[in-house]
Amino acid sequence: MLEETHRAARNLAETTELGSPGQRTAEILATAPLDVGPLLGPVLDGDRAALEREAVRLQLEAGPLAQILDLALQPFLWEAAAQLAKLTDLDRWDRGYCPVCGAWPGLAGLVGPEKRRVLRCVRCAAAWSWGVLLCPYCGNDDHRRLRVLLEEGTSERIDVCEECHGYVKAVSAYTSVSAAQLIAEDVATADLDVIATDGGYKRPGDVDVATAGVPRSSRQPRPEGAPS
Repeated sequence: MLEETHRAARNLAETTELGSPGQRTAEILATAPLDVGPLLGPVLDGDRAALEREAVRLQLEAGPLAQILDLALQPFLWEAAAQLAKLTDLDRWDRGYCPVCGAWPGLAGLVGPEKRRVLRCVRCAAAWSWGVLLCPYCGNDDHRRLRVLLEEGTSERIDVCEECHGYVKAVSAYTSVSAAQLIAEDVATADLDVIATDGGYKRPGDVDVATAGVPRSSRQPRPEGAPS
């Protein structure tokens, strides 16, 4: 893991603005004998407070530290997702967050001529089928509160929820793409992120992790006297 951290840091140091805090942090982490073990949990959980405390202790910038560790973890998460896919049917996962690493979906693939919606985790490349009229964040399944923002002249779109103000980018695909292609697709559709955030949407939306993706209609209390 330390070797991957050094590799990710070297790459970031070479591609980040010279002299910026991020570039300086990357240069330090490219050779530092960092004990990454205690940081893996906070990185996977997205525990920003824990990472900021560690960054202060190490006299580093929290943002680049988190980015480098996230990149260093990716090859291991890709392998974990591939192995889990052989052991169980990830496609049947029924929650809005990734079944492998717990991240929120980076985008959705609209696969095949039927445009089957498949959520994709950009961090580990896991894929699972998802209903077109269901928000993966808050579970909103009221079609009147779900919208689609179309990118004119392309096969791309943005699915937005008016309940939690979350969004998911969506792209047409005939087959499920590889991990490397997925990252490239996420970067190539950065303009959709700008459109969504300018419109007041975010990723994820306002979400309760305990019920993320569970259809709201199934959570409604039963009327008194209704059969169970």
